[in-house]
Amino acid sequence: MIIDMHVHTEISVDSLATVEEYCRIMQKYRQYHPFDGIVLTEHRTYHPEGAYEKIGEKYNILILQGVEVDADLGHLLLYGITDRFLKRIDVSHRGVDSEKVIKTINDCGGIAIPAHPFRDSNYGAALLEHDKALHEIEVVEELNGLNSHEENEKAKALIKQNGLKGIGGSDSHFVTSKWFLNYATEFNNPIHTIEDLVKELRHGEFRTTTLNSSVLGEF
Repeated sequence: MIIDMHVHTEISVDSLATVEEYCRIMQKYRQYHPFDGIVLTEHRTYHPEGAYEKIGEKYNILILQGVEVDADLGHLLLYGITDRFLKRIDVSHRGVDSEKVIKTINDCGGIAIPAHPFRDSNYGAALLEHDKALHEIEVVEELNGLNSHEENEKAKALIKQNGLKGIGGSDSHFVTSKWFLNYATEFNNPIHTIEDLVKELRHGEFRTTTLNSSVLGEF
């Protein structure tokens, strides 16, 4: 299954995209290349699971939800948000403590993944220095659509050096060929729920994949 792990909509404030606009483009793209779904990772806000179930069914596209939190070392992508987690961590706050967030999401059955670790982030450097506060990190964002080539290459090197795993995502804020359909993550096993996704990120086999938006021209 191919899933874009890092997507924003108008809920993130700095985006103008809607979920349905993404779905329409994905439906067209699937005529040329496999593509199964997206994970909405809005900035500092989380909507209940199932909020986009009807849209997903309409387009036969998997729509899952995580959140991108603003932590003290940079941004963290969190997958597997539960009520228990939200009672312990206020995701709307800026500069939340990284160690606390990572430990809490793990305790609640989810996973934390540093986003774009070498762009507007200190996670890359901290992981290279083997910061003890980050010892529970197993996966980082390897390919990000807004990164420079150099920033993505640094993330690749970090993964290789530290024995980590990597995911890919567009970090899209707008439904255009510049922003969307560039990077995603390919999973060996089927994913139907956020629980499936977390399980695969923890124990499954997956890899980053590069998409080709040019088949659709400008959109």
